[in-house]
Amino acid sequence: MSASFEAMSASQKRSFQGAYLRYLKSRDGVPDRDARRFDVRERFFAEVDAAPTCWVGAAPVDQRVFDRNHALRRPEEGLDEVTLWALATAKTNRAERYGVEYSITHEAAPADAPNDPHTYIQIEEFYHTRILKDALAALGLTAEVHEPSFFTRVMVRAMVHLPAGVANVAVLSGEIVGVTIFTLLLEKARVLFADQPAALARIEQLFAQILVDEVGHVHFVRSQLGPWQLAASRRLVPVVLRSLVDDIPELERLFGWERLYAHATAADVDAAAAACPDRFVVPAA
Repeated sequence: MSASFEAMSASQKRSFQGAYLRYLKSRDGVPDRDARRFDVRERFFAEVDAAPTCWVGAAPVDQRVFDRNHALRRPEEGLDEVTLWALATAKTNRAERYGVEYSITHEAAPADAPNDPHTYIQIEEFYHTRILKDALAALGLTAEVHEPSFFTRVMVRAMVHLPAGVANVAVLSGEIVGVTIFTLLLEKARVLFADQPAALARIEQLFAQILVDEVGHVHFVRSQLGPWQLAASRRLVPVVLRSLVDDIPELERLFGWERLYAHATAADVDAAAAACPDRFVVPAA
């Protein structure tokens, strides 16, 4: 069984909570929930902004084609893989971003937000939107943040109002699917942009930030669940994946359902960030 679905003992959960909070404080810095930012993470983006990466030669995606298809429920037929990759990248985090925005707006702030890992996780999702926009900028594209489909919005809102013990079953599945999608998009980028080393290096740098965060999110949610909840979450992964693919059909065009399903159900999330020196390592039992 994947470690993502292994239940932690009570002592492991206590050890995890303390270690993960210390890690978040070191990696992100002081959280500002109202501004949706961290002081330490802002330094990373200051460096990115100070050294923009420009695509060499003609832009690989037509901005007008991208904008037109970004606004469509389903993309036009005949789009090449680079355009599909750009569209999928622009859409991938919008459900989580919408959910976090809705949650912050409709829930009271934690009594001790700077010491609540959930505060950090919420703000990290806002950074992921920024990261993906920067990744598209490496291709010479600009992208606005759109809302997910109506069905996705309804489901996300419902989850926000469910008891945590119930909602986290689906949240864990969603986090695992997220790791799957970001991993596959990065692998595809390595193929598509192999002849553009500067742009690819920037994309690698940016996606590593997301993958490190997302793997941490998986283990945090896992630490909130018991054996039966973890078993239910595992069975829910294909359902969550299908919902995401229905909302972002570019993913199925790029990878095919079989490959998406195989990666998501394998749930080897730790491998996704194994090469990142700043990743969170779950304390040993």
